[in-house]
Amino acid sequence: MAIKVDNSIIVMLSVYNGNKYLKQQIYSLFNQSYKDLNVIVRDDRSSDNSKKILKSYNVEILSSDKNIGVKKSFSKLLEYALESTNCNYFMFSDQDDVWEENKTEKTMQKMQEMEHQYPDKPILIHTDLEVVDEDLQTIDKSFWHFENIDPSSNAFNKLLMQNTITGCTVMINRKLAELALPIPNEAIMHDWWIGLVASKFGKIAYVDEPLIKYRQHGSNSIGAKGFSYFTIWMKFYKIFVKNELYLKHLQVNILQASAFLERYRGSLDEESIAMLEDFVSIESKSFWQKRKVLLKYGLLKQGFIRNVGLLLKI
Repeated sequence: MAIKVDNSIIVMLSVYNGNKYLKQQIYSLFNQSYKDLNVIVRDDRSSDNSKKILKSYNVEILSSDKNIGVKKSFSKLLEYALESTNCNYFMFSDQDDVWEENKTEKTMQKMQEMEHQYPDKPILIHTDLEVVDEDLQTIDKSFWHFENIDPSSNAFNKLLMQNTITGCTVMINRKLAELALPIPNEAIMHDWWIGLVASKFGKIAYVDEPLIKYRQHGSNSIGAKGFSYFTIWMKFYKIFVKNELYLKHLQVNILQASAFLERYRGSLDEESIAMLEDFVSIESKSFWQKRKVLLKYGLLKQGFIRNVGLLLKI
């Protein structure tokens, strides 16, 4: 007799002073074509009327006694969802986007396809996004195009250097959630950490379609920067004119890699351990040794221009 799989989804929404766009986003969550979902919210001690708005909807609101930031807030939400439900699938939602009606359905289809192909594996699914302004007018139909990102480049060594996974598009299964938690303080962001875990111990797949309107405004925590001649010039200006060493920008990557090595050393192969050990100690190496480490393990970013800056000024 086949075991019934619980296909219900927990959508985790972290909110901080989000009253301006919050109603639109919550409406889009409840307007999904895939109906077997529940929304759990954590308000990160907002000073506006976000909590009042949340109370008017059929969502579960976690209590919070202090502001802890978006990374820890999502970590708390995921921990709670794992402990308090039997759901097998979890999605992350920002407060200011708008989900397309078929986002959950299409993401679940890809998840089920991957789980059929790779049973018992931790799995992460993510999607493209449409970049829009605060009035939902299109800036670019594809975030991946806007940022010059190739979503298929998700090997562990590549993700150590550059995150290509946007958290608000992500669905993960229970196996990945259990393996990734707790998210350490050294993680750059929750989605980056979970992506690293999925890349090393599970599988990552993507839906090559924008399923979110990714709103850009003055209060974005991360947002879309765009990849243009202007952004390239500004990066080179900082590196060559202002003499900022690229190594400074890599320090957060190094801290995250060190935490990953400490957490999972017993489950890693010898080559991965050697790569992580060389990377986390790269600051102490000579000019040529730094470049040798990056090239030996393919610790590079996406695109020629990004890597020119990396290799010239690390």
